[in-house]
Amino acid sequence: MYTGNSPQDPSRKAEGSSSDDPVVIVLSDDDTLRSALRANIRSQGWRPDLYGSTVELLNRPRTEFLGCIVLDATLPDLTAPDLTHLICLHAVRCPVIVVTGHGGPAMTVNATKFRVIFVPRPCDLNALAEEIHAAIQATMEIGRLEDCYRRLTPREREVMKFVAEGLLNKQVAFELNISEITVKAHRGQVMRKMKARTLPHLVNMAAKLDIGAGSLH
Repeated sequence: MYTGNSPQDPSRKAEGSSSDDPVVIVLSDDDTLRSALRANIRSQGWRPDLYGSTVELLNRPRTEFLGCIVLDATLPDLTAPDLTHLICLHAVRCPVIVVTGHGGPAMTVNATKFRVIFVPRPCDLNALAEEIHAAIQATMEIGRLEDCYRRLTPREREVMKFVAEGLLNKQVAFELNISEITVKAHRGQVMRKMKARTLPHLVNMAAKLDIGAGSLH
């Protein structure tokens, strides 16, 4: 069983030298899985942060850039409510990879909102490493999109939201009580600042940022 430093200790840090590197959390009491993932994660230049119990992870300070989380659903103390909580807490912002197995907790997750990847046991460690790599790339892409989105003015964000919902320029103009020419100007600025090549590309960006119908943005 893993017996690392308690995450309640604020001095605990993920392995690695740079605080700018993505942290990959691994929750498992499987020594083989943890050792293999630690070596692979470090070889990629990322920082592994290993936990052997659910309590440790739930008490972890949320102070570092998380690139991905790997949860072993066969962990004895990982209950279905805890697994649901961890997914809801993290998966909107960074992908969660759940290693499932016989006897693991049953899970129902809205995959359109949460980025969750389920990997059944016995799992191919190379394939799992590839999933982690893809998950971190997705997290970094979201970070880049958020940086671009923060550069938009409040009005440009409104225009982007309506465009992502499929409204035509004249419909956006009606909703915002501005001219269609002004909408086109804002839309052009949105495309430029978001670095969107085409309208479908912009809509895809909005989906990744959860911007559109029912969004809080």
